[in-house]
Amino acid sequence: MRIQLCPALMDWIVFLLLFAVLYGAGERGLSGLQCAWLGGGFQLAYLCSSFLVGMLLSRRNARALVLGSTVATTLLGVGCLVTTGFPGQLVCLALAGISLAVFFNAFQTFMRGETVPGGLARTVGRYTIAWSLGSSMGFLSSGFAYELGRFALSAVNTLVGIAVLVVLLTYRHRPHHEASADEHVEPSATGARPVNPAYVPVAWCMIFTAMFVQRPLQSFFPALCARAGVSALVVAWPLCLHMFLQGVWGYAVHRFGRWRYRRTPVAVVHGSAAALLWLLWLHPSFAVVAVGIVILGLYTGYAYFTAVFYCSNSGRRSFNIGVNECLVGLGSFAGLFVTEAWMKRTGSDAAMYAVCGTALLVSLLVQVALAGRPRTPRPALTPAT
Repeated sequence: MRIQLCPALMDWIVFLLLFAVLYGAGERGLSGLQCAWLGGGFQLAYLCSSFLVGMLLSRRNARALVLGSTVATTLLGVGCLVTTGFPGQLVCLALAGISLAVFFNAFQTFMRGETVPGGLARTVGRYTIAWSLGSSMGFLSSGFAYELGRFALSAVNTLVGIAVLVVLLTYRHRPHHEASADEHVEPSATGARPVNPAYVPVAWCMIFTAMFVQRPLQSFFPALCARAGVSALVVAWPLCLHMFLQGVWGYAVHRFGRWRYRRTPVAVVHGSAAALLWLLWLHPSFAVVAVGIVILGLYTGYAYFTAVFYCSNSGRRSFNIGVNECLVGLGSFAGLFVTEAWMKRTGSDAAMYAVCGTALLVSLLVQVALAGRPRTPRPALTPAT
């Protein structure tokens, strides 16, 4: 659907901003704690706003909120790029976190309303590849434009924001009275396990962990490389390819209906990602870490598709997604500060990878326990006649 250009373009803005701000923080010699607060302040605002927005959203108000938050994010993006002091950037990023929480929560409600019953898996697959490829372009364009200065970065930010508005204003949305995936439970694929509401908390755990792992890599890796004198464009490439692989694989996963509501794929994907992160801890050279970051896109692509699908296919969907997006912020915030504290404690930047690998293993155990809950309520006893 053409409407999926919106999350792609919006995440282009998000990751253009985050890369430029955090690479610049490394160049200016900001401490690891200050870098953590730049990313963490953004995520703290995002998580608090997401929970509130998720309770207020409906199919009727989603489009208006998407439009308003697009304008706000575009303007705040310019503010983040032209401000160079730590306090100013912290405030601008926090405000951008609020507007982006409104956008992504509202867009997912709008997206479900635009999806016909039975089309949810394909729509979530398209959403995953859209925002992931947009993130990839954000890293790459930020790496290219960084050397040209703040004006070039601000120009890219503004043009992309205008493009989102053009798509939204020219898109003809479906009438609210028509049936959509927002009210419809999508059945399992042939031969697959039935829909299991117990997997909604599995999804919440999954997305928290994915952000706990991914955000430190996206935040500290650019800053550490900037301090080591690696150019912005060289640093941007592995992050760009990571998001590209995440998007392509996240879209492909929608075809594997038999993987849904099963613990085995969860164990294989999470266990493999944990092993890869421990390998990066043991061999933290730039080349090994760059390749490892790219490969981790397979894990995050699976995790993000699955988390959004489970939350969108059972119970109170807007509320479920609100919690999901809240955990995006909480996972990012926790990941940044836990890894920063352990890096400082051990005196080793490579400790970040060990922390993330351990977090994946702990999360796997929790998810397996949650997935083992009963799939359906027990039938009520009938009185003897």
